[in-house]
Amino acid sequence: MVTGYMAKSRVNDDLLSFLLDNKCSETEFDLLRFIGRHPKAKLNFYVITQAFRITPIDLGKALLALVERDILVHQLDDNGLVTYSLSPDEKTHAYIQELATLDWSVAMALKKELKDSTSAFRIYGGTANA
Repeated sequence: MVTGYMAKSRVNDDLLSFLLDNKCSETEFDLLRFIGRHPKAKLNFYVITQAFRITPIDLGKALLALVERDILVHQLDDNGLVTYSLSPDEKTHAYIQELATLDWSVAMALKKELKDSTSAFRIYGGTANA
């Protein structure tokens, strides 16, 4: 039992490190969990907006940030439709799939830890005091 907990804790630590290294916001966290549940899908902006019920501006910022960090890729088809999908990078893909398969309570604990770590970084990392 303890070994299973230790292994799960290590996975969560790796996921947290990945999320912190990529400066993921809470919206980006939720977006990655959603897209991770559909790893082969090419989703357009409208579909994602309907699934999340967030403002298009906030969604656009999150998608752009994830594309810039090479976590997501975007493609423009012949009709001008932009679709988003997971990066083909195997390591990134593995992190996102692991994130998507977490139990809801574990994912929410990880999200809180991400938020707390990000807040602590802002306070102690110098950006709040600048």
